[in-house]
Amino acid sequence: MIPDHYWRILRNWYWLIGGIALACALIAAVMLPALLNGGGSGHSSSVTLGVTRMVSFSGTTAAGEGDSEAMASYTTSIAERGSSPQFLSTLKDTLAEEGVTLKVDPSFTANEGLFRVTIEATANVPNDARVIAETAAELLIADTTAEEGRIALSLTSTSDQQETELLARLTAVYADRLDRLFELGESDVREALSGLVSRGVSASLSADYVRLVEDLARLSGDPQLTVLNTEAEALESQLAEISAARRDFSTELLQGGPVSIVTPAETVPFAPATTLKARDAAVMGLLVGLVLGWIGGNMLESMQLNLRMKKHREEEWDTSLSSAGSLFSDD
Repeated sequence: MIPDHYWRILRNWYWLIGGIALACALIAAVMLPALLNGGGSGHSSSVTLGVTRMVSFSGTTAAGEGDSEAMASYTTSIAERGSSPQFLSTLKDTLAEEGVTLKVDPSFTANEGLFRVTIEATANVPNDARVIAETAAELLIADTTAEEGRIALSLTSTSDQQETELLARLTAVYADRLDRLFELGESDVREALSGLVSRGVSASLSADYVRLVEDLARLSGDPQLTVLNTEAEALESQLAEISAARRDFSTELLQGGPVSIVTPAETVPFAPATTLKARDAAVMGLLVGLVLGWIGGNMLESMQLNLRMKKHREEEWDTSLSSAGSLFSDD
């Protein structure tokens, strides 16, 4: 059974309770979906980059060849570079020049198994999302290519210096070997050297002459000549390795850039995973409004009751005073 006090609240303040409930329902239906959903609806654009090779000071590694772990690590480093504050600052400035404001930083996800980097950008306008994703991809490709160019320049300079030093040392070894052969003074040595001298001293001695000098060193049994032959072979081998590495390095660089776009920008609309409908918000607001209205009605009813009780006590007090005055007047 409902107490009389509650019936009085409903009877006296139903209009207040209903008004607050309707107002809360209307406000909730309009405001809550926009606030809770946060304007989450928008557009997402993604670009996928493929890492084709890695140029480092230890050599060139192409996708599908060489050390796959090194390529996977390089792919991750490219994705991390895109998320760095320096790169994001450059991206923001570049987009500002194109009239696009970067509100949410794009994400860079590395797929180490496929050597892929996926760039995903979000914006309220589809064109802005596409521009952000494409600009981020272009900047990341340019940054990676510039880094490769710096490494290539350093490697070329280093290999040129090494080659110059090796050629100088090899020329000196050839000269020492010739001097030693002349010192032996044997007729067969002089005959063999006549053809050798006519060809000149260079890093490209024919295999026949090399074998001839080796045979002469072995037949003569001279230890110094044997040491010079061994050193010459080592120097020639190092020069051949440098030449092959430079040739392979140049060939790799001619086959496009280190990073390229595999999947161009794809832009799609999206909405947050959970959305609050206006109807549900109105129901929530109605319930909250009923509670607030009931609390307000209860407070007002209590205030009125207190006022009535106070007025009643004042009337009783006035009556008592009047009665007392009458008694004194009769006396």
